[in-house]
Amino acid sequence: MDIYDVAVIGAGPAGLMAAKHASMCGARTIVLEEHMAIGYPVQCAGLLGISALEASEIQTEGFLINPFKGAVFVSPNGSRLSFKSPNVRAWAVDRRLFDRSMALAAVHHGVEITLNAHVRSLRRLGDLMILHHGDKEIAARAVISAEGVRASIARRSGIPPPKRLLSGAQVEVPFDVDDIESVEVHLGKDIAPGLFAWVIPISRSSARIGLCATERACHYLKKFLSSDRIRNRILGSPVALVVGGLPLGPPDRTVADGLLVVGDAAAHVKPTSGGGVYPGIVCGRIAGRIAAEHVLTGGQLERYEREWRSAIGREISLGMRVNDILRRMSDKEIDMVIRTIASRPDAIRAIEEHGDIDRPSRVLLRVLPMISRDLSFVSTILRVMF
Repeated sequence: MDIYDVAVIGAGPAGLMAAKHASMCGARTIVLEEHMAIGYPVQCAGLLGISALEASEIQTEGFLINPFKGAVFVSPNGSRLSFKSPNVRAWAVDRRLFDRSMALAAVHHGVEITLNAHVRSLRRLGDLMILHHGDKEIAARAVISAEGVRASIARRSGIPPPKRLLSGAQVEVPFDVDDIESVEVHLGKDIAPGLFAWVIPISRSSARIGLCATERACHYLKKFLSSDRIRNRILGSPVALVVGGLPLGPPDRTVADGLLVVGDAAAHVKPTSGGGVYPGIVCGRIAGRIAAEHVLTGGQLERYEREWRSAIGREISLGMRVNDILRRMSDKEIDMVIRTIASRPDAIRAIEEHGDIDRPSRVLLRVLPMISRDLSFVSTILRVMF
């Protein structure tokens, strides 16, 4: 039986980053990926902020598709809040190529990757953790679960599920794009209860259109595609359906016996946008280093819990509060908030100067004081909070 220092379950961005950093620290590291190819199936909108691209530690050539400087938020009654930065804030990317670039970087640093390796069980045997996949077994001194939303190994190891699980769906369609440099965000209980719908241009004549909702994402997406908001801008039949779950709210524990949990398996996801790449790779870097230190120098795995929460816990906690407020708002209250922000030039400037989809608290903490003097806004926030 092959014995490794660190075994990573799952070859998404979080798992690949964890594996790379474990190997860079000197640990013999393997990644076990259940699918036949890296990057399949795609379960992501494919919109990455500049911070995520920088944190990925890879060259960006080859997978960048379209840059974005701004966004348009559309309220339930059609009110619009538009802003645009002078600088690129995000990119539409090819997630398959992005993931493969991360895999190549991991291999370059000595990581072994095994495909078509669905891990069915994990058990301790003395100082080793035994992973069973297919008709094979390997051993590792530390294991990192980057399994994604289902996280069956993590759950069987005693890691609780996320606080909330949303349903997501997206299609790619020929589309009459209004502004190729702006993402559209559509809000409303009848559009995408629990989060929002999006239009992400990938060319002047095509876009990714999707949403996340508390349930039945495909139902709401079909309804959204046929709505007056975008129906007349669709130029052809939808293709490339993507579906998946979106975990929100990390569990109270992400460390078990010999096991660290990272990425979607640990709900390392931004509750304001549903993006998981940036928090996943930040936590993956921490997990890989701590797993390697545990094996090589006897460091405690429990340090992972403290370090990842110190790195992104505050951002996720604030995001959960914002998500809770949005879920409790009526459509009329959402309309009012959009109109209030749109009427404040100072708030628009703050968003344009400090907007960061990977760290939204930076702009939220600047904008909220500017609009908090509006009595209707304050009364709405107090109602939904209490």
